[in-house]
Amino acid sequence: MDTGNSEELRRPPLKTWSAFGNLGRRPSEYEIVTHQMNHTLRDKPLEIGPDRHGNRWLVRHRDAAKFAVKDWDGFRDPDQLTYRKYVTSQDNSETYLDAVLQEFDQLGRAETAPDFLQACLTPSRYLAHGLQMMSAYLQQLAPSAYVGNCAAFQTADHLRRVQRVAYRTKQLDRTYPGRSFGTTERRAWEQAPAWQGLRKGIERLLVAFDWDDAFVGLNLVVKPLADELTLRQFAVAARHLNTELDALVADNLFLDAERSRRWSAALTRFAIAEDSVNLGRLHTLIAKWRPLADEIVETGSRLSEAFLPGLNSSDQIAAAAVGAWRSFLEEAGLQA
Repeated sequence: MDTGNSEELRRPPLKTWSAFGNLGRRPSEYEIVTHQMNHTLRDKPLEIGPDRHGNRWLVRHRDAAKFAVKDWDGFRDPDQLTYRKYVTSQDNSETYLDAVLQEFDQLGRAETAPDFLQACLTPSRYLAHGLQMMSAYLQQLAPSAYVGNCAAFQTADHLRRVQRVAYRTKQLDRTYPGRSFGTTERRAWEQAPAWQGLRKGIERLLVAFDWDDAFVGLNLVVKPLADELTLRQFAVAARHLNTELDALVADNLFLDAERSRRWSAALTRFAIAEDSVNLGRLHTLIAKWRPLADEIVETGSRLSEAFLPGLNSSDQIAAAAVGAWRSFLEEAGLQA
């Protein structure tokens, strides 16, 4: 029977997802809520005039990057995080940490190494806050929403770490009211020799304005080394000193660090695959940051040395941190 719609039925279906081009499949939920959603791109500036300083700054320092990538929208986060997926995952992590803290509080277990925690744990909120600010800046400069969202979730990771360290600082202050927990950390961050490489790294990052320099300095050099020294190696030292609670917290926070490494390595591999010239550019930038990396390892490896005589020397800690960093760079298709 001719219904009068035979010609309409023969027409090819309309492209529902035209923004993706010839994708050949239905886009995933991750792609639908991420694709071309970057509010700081040239055609979607900040909600101020295009000639205002904020917009001119973003354009200048994004365009100054020497990465040759035709289409940054081709990059995909290995974890394919959306806001919903991120919040669900971190809610589970926070529930776990709340339960751990509550259990240890109910057991009434006092920390056995307050000197170690005051020297190595509580000052790290300054480090985490610096990493948080730089991750937020990286998000602002990101050349696509696929990259920017990764940096935004990384920013949230560091905000979470700042909050957890601050919480523990107050707990320790109540347990040891005469030790001035919460008031000595700034002095340690600014003056303690073991913190100075990391402090210098944060301060140097805060004046790394161009997109490629900020990404390499933060996600390929300073942050991975900082995470090794103040989370993974800190947890090792904490267990030696029978401060299992803080080791468990550090272990959980290190899961965020591993996720950061996954997307950072994937991004560098993507850039190299897009244009092999990027390999040389990445190595040039890593070489630029390498002296600072050496200083971070040399000083940061001594954070727990005084509290672990004969157990974990600074040389052992440095070797472990550098080995992990080299493995990460190799995974990213690079060499230290």
